[in-house]
Amino acid sequence: MLSQQDLAEEARIQALHALGLLDTPREDRFDRFTRLAAASFRVPIAVVSLIDRERQWFKSRVGLAYCETPRSIAFCSHAIALDDMLVVPDTLQDERFQDHPHVTGAPGIRFYAGQPLHSLDGQPLGTLCIIDTVPRAFGDADRQLLCDLARLVDDELNRDALVTARLRAAAEQAMRQKQALLDAVLETVDVGVVACDADGRLTLFNRAARDFHGLDADSGLTMSDWPARYDLYGEDGLTPLAPEQVPLARALRGERVRDAGITIHVPGSAPRRLLASGRALQGAGGEPLGAVVAMHDVTELAASRARLAESGEWLRTIADNVPALIAYVDTGLRYRFANERYREWFGVRSQDMIGRTVLESMGEAFYAPRREALERCLSGHASHLEIEEVRRGRTRVISSTYLPHVRDGVVQGIYVLSTDATSAREYERQLHALAHSDHLTGLPNRRSYEERLAQAVARARRGAAPLALAYLDIDHFKQINDGLGHAVGDAVLREFAQRLSATVRSSDTVARLAGDEFVVVLEQVGSPLECERIAAKLHDAIRLPFALDGRALQVTSSIGIAWSPHPDPSALAHVADEALYRSKHEGRDRASVFVVGA
Repeated sequence: MLSQQDLAEEARIQALHALGLLDTPREDRFDRFTRLAAASFRVPIAVVSLIDRERQWFKSRVGLAYCETPRSIAFCSHAIALDDMLVVPDTLQDERFQDHPHVTGAPGIRFYAGQPLHSLDGQPLGTLCIIDTVPRAFGDADRQLLCDLARLVDDELNRDALVTARLRAAAEQAMRQKQALLDAVLETVDVGVVACDADGRLTLFNRAARDFHGLDADSGLTMSDWPARYDLYGEDGLTPLAPEQVPLARALRGERVRDAGITIHVPGSAPRRLLASGRALQGAGGEPLGAVVAMHDVTELAASRARLAESGEWLRTIADNVPALIAYVDTGLRYRFANERYREWFGVRSQDMIGRTVLESMGEAFYAPRREALERCLSGHASHLEIEEVRRGRTRVISSTYLPHVRDGVVQGIYVLSTDATSAREYERQLHALAHSDHLTGLPNRRSYEERLAQAVARARRGAAPLALAYLDIDHFKQINDGLGHAVGDAVLREFAQRLSATVRSSDTVARLAGDEFVVVLEQVGSPLECERIAAKLHDAIRLPFALDGRALQVTSSIGIAWSPHPDPSALAHVADEALYRSKHEGRDRASVFVVGA
């Protein structure tokens, strides 16, 4: 039996492997942080390490030639065991490390500081660590900076998981809403609906079905005791129905049940005759999910014509008030039924449609895109399609299902059910925008930027045109955030984004990578000199005072631009980052333009 410690370690390893980062190629999004850590702390070695079961593997490294070491000699193993920052000011004064092969031999480690990196659920996965070959002090400010950098690396480690979690949550919410709507509809209709799972356990017994059996909402019922608790008979009301002949059981065995007559004898009530139709349910891959049966009460089928007319009027009222188009057309594609939603959506009265063909009633523009679906349905196959319609000044995405009406193997007509899917499509568009845009500034996010950069490089290569990439950081943004508050910091980021977008061409891409890091993809920039002119325009726009909550705030930016006549995404990003570092190193509020390959 595994100990608690072993179980915790196994959970940690599973969280690490779930990221899918082990043994992947180097990525600039991680290398940027090791370069920044090495430069910020003035150390020769900086590493993003991931602690696997038996090894320490470096996702990013500066100053080390090898990419992994045995876990048994990894300094970082001590940090994740503590799950806290580990600082060793002088390894020769620490009994744990004074005889370590990397202390007594190459690379000659004398100082170590490592901050654990975590998964979304808090599992320590590795560290962001810095190493020096001489002893050194490490104060509170140094600790805070290393911790802040590690949190940024955490964001990169968990980036895909965060996006997936948001999308999954949105999808689950949509499914819950759809399920709630379906439950409400099933509890409202007067058709008894009964369903079971693949093992025959009842999963649905709606209000109408409970009424048929004299049950209340809290009654417990299983597939096995359903026939036993009631007197179920065949269509004649005299022949007892064996459990295996219950329509739901027949459907579960794979039989397509159509209008099977059954009679229910409920003690103290008159016999109730039902027509049941149902089928087995299958998943997208053909796997069995269970079965469903719909039961219609036909006890009063032989009632007077007046009552039939009243029932017809009642059904018409329901159909006219359902938020969907409901119609029935015969084999000549002539309307035999159409609800009043046609007048609301298309301005055509239902009584004017009856007896006329779809083409005559709705026109060629309506009929043409639906012709194939209608013809397919007449051949006995259900169809579904979505069409965008512009009628009466409104655009709708109409989702239509065409079901053949088959009797004794012969198609009698077509049932048409159409719903307004406009909101659903808009919701999908919003989900896509959420995954590809920055929530604060509205600019494209890192994922969208990477896609657009790849597209811009492809266009540049096709046209043999140069391309430039600009990296921008807001100078001293942390001081703005800490001194004036995050609300002001957010306002600065939004205004900064607007000024960038207003300064460059509409064909250029402005994106926010993270924090105060922005990027601009500049297409068809003819020379480095033109890059300098663009940088000057950007500086002019940014240096104008930011008016925020009644105060004027002076904001500057460091800019690094990479220009290439033969662009490559990785090379552009690397050189732009170097140019940005040069601008910061030389005092900020300036721009550096580097030519790729120069």
